[in-house]
Amino acid sequence: METPTTDPLIGVLVDKRYLIETRVARGGMATVYQAMDSRLERPVAIKIMHPHLAEDAEFTKRFIQEARQAARLAHPNIVNVFDQGQEGAITFIVMEYLPGITLRDLLNDFGALTPAQTLDIVSAILHGLDAAHSAGIVHRDLKPENVLLADDGRIKIADFGLARASTHNTATSQALLGTIAYLSPELISRGEADVRSDMYALGIVMFEMLTGAQPYQGDQAITVAYQHAYDLVPAPSSKNPAVPEAFDQLVEWCTQRSPDDRPPHARALLEHITELARTIGPETLTRATAALNHTVAMTQKISDLDWQPTEVLDPKVGVFDGLAPTESSQVITQDDEEFEYQEPIREAKPNRGRRWAIASILIVLSLVGGGGGVGWWWLTQGPGSLTSVPDVVGTTVAEATAQLVAAELVVSDTLLEEFDLVLPAGTVKGTSPIAGESLDKQSLVTLIVSLGPNPVSVPSAVGQTLEELGVTLEEQNLILGTTSLEFNDFVAKDGVLRLVDEAGQTLAPGSQVLAGSTVNAVTSAGAVPNVEGLTVNEARNLLQSVGLTGVVGGDGAYSSTIPEGSVVEIFGLSARVLIPGDTVTILVSRGPELVMIPDLIDDTIADAKKALEDLGFVVDVRSEYPESEWDRTFARVTSLSPSVGQEVPKGSTIILRSFV
Repeated sequence: METPTTDPLIGVLVDKRYLIETRVARGGMATVYQAMDSRLERPVAIKIMHPHLAEDAEFTKRFIQEARQAARLAHPNIVNVFDQGQEGAITFIVMEYLPGITLRDLLNDFGALTPAQTLDIVSAILHGLDAAHSAGIVHRDLKPENVLLADDGRIKIADFGLARASTHNTATSQALLGTIAYLSPELISRGEADVRSDMYALGIVMFEMLTGAQPYQGDQAITVAYQHAYDLVPAPSSKNPAVPEAFDQLVEWCTQRSPDDRPPHARALLEHITELARTIGPETLTRATAALNHTVAMTQKISDLDWQPTEVLDPKVGVFDGLAPTESSQVITQDDEEFEYQEPIREAKPNRGRRWAIASILIVLSLVGGGGGVGWWWLTQGPGSLTSVPDVVGTTVAEATAQLVAAELVVSDTLLEEFDLVLPAGTVKGTSPIAGESLDKQSLVTLIVSLGPNPVSVPSAVGQTLEELGVTLEEQNLILGTTSLEFNDFVAKDGVLRLVDEAGQTLAPGSQVLAGSTVNAVTSAGAVPNVEGLTVNEARNLLQSVGLTGVVGGDGAYSSTIPEGSVVEIFGLSARVLIPGDTVTILVSRGPELVMIPDLIDDTIADAKKALEDLGFVVDVRSEYPESEWDRTFARVTSLSPSVGQEVPKGSTIILRSFV
């Protein structure tokens, strides 16, 4: 836990309710503080988005999504979300506060865990993941930093900031936003993730718990990513011979390159390890749990030295002699010999607690023994002095390097590169260790540099609802912008017709755009209503119900099938695209078109027939003699029915008679 005194948010009352007291951690998107809920008088954790990200609508949307996703997951092994909101420039999520450490802290201080301890923690993680998977949510960023070990023994999963709905083969363009060491091959190579991707990450976490190290190491993120995509995760026993074969098989199952070969979901793996726990035996698990609880408590006590007042230590008492066994420590009886079981304590890596304990001793020695000058130099200017990693987000590499050097830190020649939706390529997006962390002077710091947004494929979305489209675009790290309607006879109402860019140009499925781009959608308003045969008022009312305005146009249209005064059709419908708000012209029937029968008496049958057909009539030739080509050429019209001079509807049948 860190408590920077210069943090401007310390002491601020957020939303007239949450009093910020202490900064707990800082991540890529937000800073987490311990706060007091003044309304309910209870401690809470409040996660506040970084100001430069809060200005971006997409990041704010993703941040709020984290609260909504996590709030759906009420489970003992998932950190509870209580509230979410915005106040001015502050966008926040309020969660339960869990005093304790992370699984990362435990691994950093004590290295590898025993198989039984591993099962104990993994079982709790799987119970939480099972709740998430059952709710249709993939965590996608499972790692030791996101597993909390509370002082009271509870184990919870945190940080659903990258969570997504678990539709099969969910696509994502932000693979590098997750921690590269735990990303599954499909996330790296194809940008796809589902619940089985969480199983892969958990397999890597198990490997690290059993061996004390990650399976793949590299100076650059791309090196580690390549190994995840194309190598097989080695057996934990190859790093730690004490790991049983059953755990090798467990890690192997979870970390198969093909998702189809992994546990299909958290419940399947949970059932498997439950059975594995039975084979190990309840006594072993009980002892391991006791040792784990003791280890967690011990780590917490060590970290508490950061804030303890200086004490003069009795040289006759060991550093850990004052730590009483936890309530969960087990008294084991074997062969009538009673002893308290404790897991052998590995030598912990140096941490701030121990550093300040040493500093406290030096201060006492300097005051009591007269060595004040040397002790003071050691603390303030010598090797014992600390420096804080400056916040260099948004600067150039040169500017960041200058700031880090000024803080008496050494900048690594190797840059970590990650895609970023907001920061332009070449801009520093963070450091490792993170900003605000206290380090020994001349410690090595690595810059994390933005590659800018990564290219993603435009998805095929024809026929999807807007809700489905929102999920599809979000999975691709694309932003749904404006939506517009267009009448269409083939796609159901509200279904997506096509995606277009800001200029209105159609984006073909599979074409490439940058992650974080805004994509607009054209959706179907349904088919234009059929107004044929309706009265003018009926047609206008029907068109108005779908947002169209109908006006009567021209002199109407002749129709032999639509009664005079009724609507024949919408003029030019097939030749134009209609959208709600358009005005259309409706043509009203004038009834059938009347045509006068011409005088064709004494014309040849052939000539008369052609003349009548040209006028739109159907001709029926009748003669006393059998028809032949000679007869038709030379025979003459003797009468017409209807007779010459009458007006009859176009399309009527005219009878021609002749006598040779």
